[in-house]
Amino acid sequence: MPQRPHPTPHTPAGQAGFTLVELMVGMTLALLSTVIIAAVMQKAEGNRRSTTEGSDAQINAALSLFSLQRDIQMSGYGLINNAATLGCTVQAQFNGHAARPMTLAPVIITAGANATTSDQVVVIRSGTTGYAVPMLTTTDHANTDAAFVVQSSLGVRTGDLMLALPAAPSSTQWCTLFTVQGTGGSVLTSTTIPHVPQANTWNPATTNMPSTYETGTTLAKATDLVSRTFFVQDGNLQSTDLVVANDTTTTSTVGNNVVLMKAFYGKDTDADGTVDTYDTTTPTTAAGWRQVRTVRIAVVARSQQREKEEVTQADPVLEVGSTASVTGSSECGEQTCFKLQVSPATGADTEWKHYRYKAFDTVVPLRNVLWSS
Repeated sequence: MPQRPHPTPHTPAGQAGFTLVELMVGMTLALLSTVIIAAVMQKAEGNRRSTTEGSDAQINAALSLFSLQRDIQMSGYGLINNAATLGCTVQAQFNGHAARPMTLAPVIITAGANATTSDQVVVIRSGTTGYAVPMLTTTDHANTDAAFVVQSSLGVRTGDLMLALPAAPSSTQWCTLFTVQGTGGSVLTSTTIPHVPQANTWNPATTNMPSTYETGTTLAKATDLVSRTFFVQDGNLQSTDLVVANDTTTTSTVGNNVVLMKAFYGKDTDADGTVDTYDTTTPTTAAGWRQVRTVRIAVVARSQQREKEEVTQADPVLEVGSTASVTGSSECGEQTCFKLQVSPATGADTEWKHYRYKAFDTVVPLRNVLWSS
């Protein structure tokens, strides 16, 4: 019996494979999708990084300015009791060390060499946590005397730092920093404040006081004296403190990624009670210091992340108003502006443009000077 031919096998449509053209189209679409997704993620990451770095710069600038503002507000505390003594030269010498002269002023600004160099700011004040009531001498004090005679030494303890402030400072009547220290027949009593030379005190073996401090000289309590210098170095805002216990200094970082600091004295030059001038000229007389009512501080912080593109095209600019003149400012429309130059002073270096910058400024009243006058 003849055999029937086998039927031709039939492949179901659902089991059919991809053609070469279909595979190529699929791969192309997948590659395009990958490229688009990568570009979107890269852009999003760049935006996130820029936002984060800009926020970090803003925080660093704000915190740095807050630290400066806090210290300037407290400057002069306990030491500025009579406006006539402002600017007095303070002779200070730790026993066995070199002299360390100071100036009796709440804030001293040293201007940078040019627009791209940061200024330096020094603040001084008493660091006592108790009351700092000044006291008057009741007799003349010769430079050979071992103690001041006062109306009352209430609140004074052995080891305290004090300032002798003549009523009318001059080249022969300067101010002197000394340590309350007694021995033998010269000890601390209710009406005497001794300053006997001794190791580890601010009473040098050879006296650094004027020939005579006349009756009515003020003694101000300078216990835990704070003498702090703010400056910008290595891209950070730093401060150096005088350690009065042993006449050494310590340096610490106040704010990171701070690239510029500018400071101005706010002066009332016409005695109408309003600041009319901001400059960096340090007064040389008591009358000049009495004009200084405020301090204006500006800081610029830079983002830590370097951007691939040039994200900054111009130096930061602050609007400083038009009611008071500001040294170095210029007109910008209806306002007056001050440029905070972070770009190089010379040359064509554009590296600075690859970073983001945040600038802040504030005006700080010298309240201890205002209260004393």
